[in-house]
Amino acid sequence: MTLEIGLVYGILGLTVILFASEWVRLDITALGAILALTITGILTPREALSGFGDPLVILIAGLFVVGDALFKTGVAGLAGEKIVQLSKGNKVLALVLVVLVVAFLSAFMSSTGAVAILIPVVLSMCKRLGLAPSVIMMPLAFGALMGGMLTLIGTPPNLVVSQALQKASGQGFGFFEFAPFGLVTLVLGVVYLLVVNLGKLKHSTVLPVIDSRLTLEHLIGEYNLQGLIHRVRVPENSPLKGMTISEARLRSQYRVTVLAYRSQDSGQNEIKEVLANTRIIAGDELFVMAHSIDINLLAAPGGVELLAWRSDDNIHLSREVGLAEVMLAPDSRLIGLTIKEAAVRSRSGLSVAAIKRKGTILSDDVFDERLEIGDIILAVGGWDSISSLKSIGSDFLVLHVPEEFESVAPNRNKSTRSLFIMACMVLALTFTNLSAVVVVMLTALAMVLSGCLTMPQAYTSVNWPSVVVIAGMLPMALALDKTGGMLLVTDYLSELLAGQSLLVVLTGLFVITSLFSQFISNTATTVLMAPVAIVMANNLGLSEMGLLMTVAIAASTAFATPVASPVNMLVMAPGEYRFVDFLKVGTPMILIALAVVLIMVPLFYAV
Repeated sequence: MTLEIGLVYGILGLTVILFASEWVRLDITALGAILALTITGILTPREALSGFGDPLVILIAGLFVVGDALFKTGVAGLAGEKIVQLSKGNKVLALVLVVLVVAFLSAFMSSTGAVAILIPVVLSMCKRLGLAPSVIMMPLAFGALMGGMLTLIGTPPNLVVSQALQKASGQGFGFFEFAPFGLVTLVLGVVYLLVVNLGKLKHSTVLPVIDSRLTLEHLIGEYNLQGLIHRVRVPENSPLKGMTISEARLRSQYRVTVLAYRSQDSGQNEIKEVLANTRIIAGDELFVMAHSIDINLLAAPGGVELLAWRSDDNIHLSREVGLAEVMLAPDSRLIGLTIKEAAVRSRSGLSVAAIKRKGTILSDDVFDERLEIGDIILAVGGWDSISSLKSIGSDFLVLHVPEEFESVAPNRNKSTRSLFIMACMVLALTFTNLSAVVVVMLTALAMVLSGCLTMPQAYTSVNWPSVVVIAGMLPMALALDKTGGMLLVTDYLSELLAGQSLLVVLTGLFVITSLFSQFISNTATTVLMAPVAIVMANNLGLSEMGLLMTVAIAASTAFATPVASPVNMLVMAPGEYRFVDFLKVGTPMILIALAVVLIMVPLFYAV
């Protein structure tokens, strides 16, 4: 062993210790590893910093942008709702669906891309099911890694071993030749993940309220507004037909506040915000807030038809309509005016649901109540109007908005656009020869140009610490290759396994490949291990296809450390995981994959 190899092993060992102990931030540790490799002269500054220009790093940054665009346009939330609907409240089924969906996507596109796209979906789903994100995020990442084992294009290691086999024998692996190994691993992996998380799935029913953040439910309870939301339809003979909301004067005449509407020619789930100049059309459904006696008075002369409240109306309505606590500014021109005189709805697009005055809730006849200094107003209306009130100076001071405000998709009217762009990305990654990084960058650019998110939002969507960690670890593989550190280990492995049984050879090859894949790029590991597998197969008289399949599966078992794969880094922050969490849950996953290889390789590739 040369001095340079010893230095690389020492730096790698110290890096692993710091990653595992978390004494310092992961991104600082990665930067420290770069500096150490440069200061010791193992790598030139250009080589040490090459990770920041690596296509993989640019790819990951672009995928953060794509994922955020799907979140801001509401596609992620809709997908989360679909999984919730399919699971029918069954958290076990929800976990299985998440793993299967991400595995399917990862079989035909970048696993990193699949996870980045689904992270906001899963976060939305967790919120609706009352699950802590830590229960689902790691299965999401592991499902993506297992999905990469299903097809030839599922992950780069599969392509590497197929190319190596092509050079050695003239014929590579078939497109679905990896599928039997991947499917068995996926089934066993899902069972294992269910067993590990069964206790959490049973007991994680209520998520704690972070700090003192308010929710819509809390505000509704505090202001005694339960049961006041109704759904009605405007009949053809209604006197309201053709009027604007302002002209109808429903608040002053019937104490009925119109919150939102659903057009008769729109989809069943499409609810729109109501403004003062919104015109009432026959056949439209109105979502109104009123006491039952008042809504019955409005319905009596044929003004509206009462409709039954549907179970999913709450979900669709909360996407468009929210609540906010506001206070009159000290110099507000509205002090002393009644709600009617102040024309609050015309000024802000919001209606006054209730007033809190010196701790007392006024909610019945507030329309003629004169506003006083210190009054806290509960405003109700579209999230867009609340956002406008929150971002510009006016007669009102926004005190509190519920936490749901942060999860509302601000660009939800562009959801079809973002979904089409994402579908084009998947098709391009699957059926064209374009580089993945080019496809993803084109997709990210299309998201911005189409208005799915702005350029400042694109920059803030990137998780820069994750990018730094990945960029910092890529030069480690270059250092191992440049100094001969990787070749030293593989040569020793070939000598050690000479004369051993097939199962021992497979185990040794699997373990060393998987071990390196926990800390460096699985692609780099496969590039170095594939030739070793071919040499071992020839020297020991074993099947080249069997040993190369072993390398491919082992390289995809990046379960045991967060730096083993970009997908692990992606879920680390939202799942609030520590380094040791991956070691505890991921190690048995590696053993499952090893068992699959030991049983299936001799069956499929007899010596």
